[in-house]
Amino acid sequence: MKNKLIIVLALVQIYVPFSMITKREDVLKHGVQFKFKTAPVDPFDAFRGRYVALKVEEDYVTKQGTQDFYAGCSVYAIIEVDSQGFAKFISLTTDRPIGKAYINAKTRYYYGAGDKIYLDLPFDRYYMEEKAAPAAEAAYRKHSQQGEQDAYIVVRVKDGFAVIEGLYVAGQKIEDLVKQENRR
Repeated sequence: MKNKLIIVLALVQIYVPFSMITKREDVLKHGVQFKFKTAPVDPFDAFRGRYVALKVEEDYVTKQGTQDFYAGCSVYAIIEVDSQGFAKFISLTTDRPIGKAYINAKTRYYYGAGDKIYLDLPFDRYYMEEKAAPAAEAAYRKHSQQGEQDAYIVVRVKDGFAVIEGLYVAGQKIEDLVKQENRR
């Protein structure tokens, strides 16, 4: 009996990380691709490790109708692509949408004056090689400032699950930009 329990626990420990990796890879391979404009973000956080901190520029939905969403409410944020090819959220629902692209998210807060419901999106970090992350953060920060803002992320979405495929700055992948800057 004790041996069976140990075997079951070992299998669970193997299954959980394997299923998380498999789900992300499936989304990257078969998910629908969207581009989200990014916005400036406070770059310093000594406790978070090596990644580029991201903020989606339009991380909100304008309230429609009478339904109220409290902070921390699980929602489906429906995505639409604008005329410039960037994704934005057009509405929220608590029922799983059928035939529409959406992301599982949580509401962060509701700003009544502008009727905006802000979202806690599942992508706020872009992980990179440890040595390249500081240079990437600097390049991203430079290209996310007011007036410059030519940074965006490409996100794959499948069944509400979102995975960042790439971070682009000045029209090129951040990894390529950092390599190019290091050659100079």
